[in-house]
Amino acid sequence: MGTNQMTMRIVPFLLVFSLLAFTTCQETNNTVDDTAAGETMENTQQAIANTAQDVSGEIEGETYRVTVEDGTIKSPRKQLAGTVGNVDVKINYGSPAVNERTIYGDLVPYNKVWRTGANEATRIEFTEPVLVGAENKRLEPGTYALFTLPTSKDEWTIIFNKKADQWGAYDYDEKDDVVKVKGSAKATPSNVERMDFGIEGNEVQMMWADRIVSFPVSAAAK
Repeated sequence: MGTNQMTMRIVPFLLVFSLLAFTTCQETNNTVDDTAAGETMENTQQAIANTAQDVSGEIEGETYRVTVEDGTIKSPRKQLAGTVGNVDVKINYGSPAVNERTIYGDLVPYNKVWRTGANEATRIEFTEPVLVGAENKRLEPGTYALFTLPTSKDEWTIIFNKKADQWGAYDYDEKDDVVKVKGSAKATPSNVERMDFGIEGNEVQMMWADRIVSFPVSAAAK
């Protein structure tokens, strides 16, 4: 066989082999890329699911869960149940919406005790002694009305009142206060349409509009 005939037979073979190798390589790369993209999407969706509020109004956090007790009213009644500072806690509250209103300094006036929600006053329950606030004030087991007193967007007082069952703050009496502590306030990353409570680390948080107001909780000696 002549050299030219040999070359003519080898060249097509090399072309086919190269094409097959390129296709296999592309399929492998695509498989790796698709797998990585799928894992990234799954992780993102899981992260969103861990922090987002679903259409029913329920919220799932790492150490707590918020459920809706009455979703038939304008400001649904909700309850948070979870653990903060190694202590079990329940918070029962009305969850109002912003509805394009100015919240702080208007709907929630400064220098006036607020029910910290809608309708009945918010109630907080501890089943064992706790220390609350940066001041580490002791609070005995029980259920309390949880009031707040904002003097500005950045300055808040958290009030634990022994009269747990109240409508709003209309019958609030300072003589029934058990503990008062300073709250920590900061801006939210984005606007929070509906007021809700959550737990972050050892802090109870109230989130609404453009503010997160929080206070620490830890177990006290029994």
